[in-house]
Amino acid sequence: MKICFLGDAGSIHTRRWIEYFRDTGNEVHLISFRNADISGIKFYYMGDSINIDSDGGNKAYLKKVPKIRSIIKEINPDLINAHYLTSYGFIGSLVKGKIPLVVSTWGTDILVTPKKNKAYKLLTEYVLKKCDLVTSDSDYMSEEIVNLKADKNKVLTVPMGVSLSDIDYKNVSESRDNMFLSMRTLCENSNVECILDAFKIVLEKYSDSKLIITNSGSSEKSILNYINELGIENNVDFRGFINREELFDLLNKGLSFISIPTSDSTSVTLLESMISGSFPIVSDLPANREWIEDEVNGLILKGFNSKELSELMIRTIEDKSLVRKAQDTNREIIKERAIWEDNMQIVLDAYRNL
Repeated sequence: MKICFLGDAGSIHTRRWIEYFRDTGNEVHLISFRNADISGIKFYYMGDSINIDSDGGNKAYLKKVPKIRSIIKEINPDLINAHYLTSYGFIGSLVKGKIPLVVSTWGTDILVTPKKNKAYKLLTEYVLKKCDLVTSDSDYMSEEIVNLKADKNKVLTVPMGVSLSDIDYKNVSESRDNMFLSMRTLCENSNVECILDAFKIVLEKYSDSKLIITNSGSSEKSILNYINELGIENNVDFRGFINREELFDLLNKGLSFISIPTSDSTSVTLLESMISGSFPIVSDLPANREWIEDEVNGLILKGFNSKELSELMIRTIEDKSLVRKAQDTNREIIKERAIWEDNMQIVLDAYRNL
């Protein structure tokens, strides 16, 4: 099958998706506004490193539509798969012609952007009407997609999952230090400041605790400044972007993985933390509740309150029985529901049926 992808070449999730289809014998083409080096595919860089922002100001990429349409005509793919609805998905809807269009939604493009204003809502509904299939990684997001007037028969719900090649039980630590992990994009939605405030409280009781922050984002500078303002810089390790080997090394050793976004669909890193034995503390979101049962295989933060969060963090240090039981439960959940290769085979079969 010949597939043309539209998406951010710099995104680990886009690359992972593309590499799966490449490795399963498909001819893969990628059109992107971000330059990258991905072996085994045909790559088309649109130039200018245009930053597609959900807050708006994206008119520049629309000027590239004629060029993209010309490239797709030359490729003549069996289908187009656009990642992130309100940017690449919109482009896909403009250039698809008679070619089947799959739009892979990521979370914010469905759960946040359409609620910003009427124009974004109409744009989202337009793309959903034009596409032949929509992929979603949670039941909650699929419901929201249908609420945006998508045909429910065209919505495929499949979590991205954990790759078998990433599961390494031999290096999973049973005994763990008081190390907390924050691995989300550094932006307002991730509530990293709340984690920092809570961590400062934790240090008053457990001064040997460590907080590791990975990733980057628009709030990086302010977060780094806030760490110094709180005077906790000796206990906070900021790593920035890390590779997958480093990611699993941390998850295999970390006591607790903290993910408390204001809005989210299924977090891939949450699933990876579950298979790695890092105890999840998550915000009270429908997508999180699809994976985490409070007091059973994780803890759910009811509000964005640093005092409450600190209490949950301290509990992971003190309640060793809960943590051990959660580790066993979470590994079984992932093996049953979220193995990457199994779930992507479902996606591949759906593509072949278009």
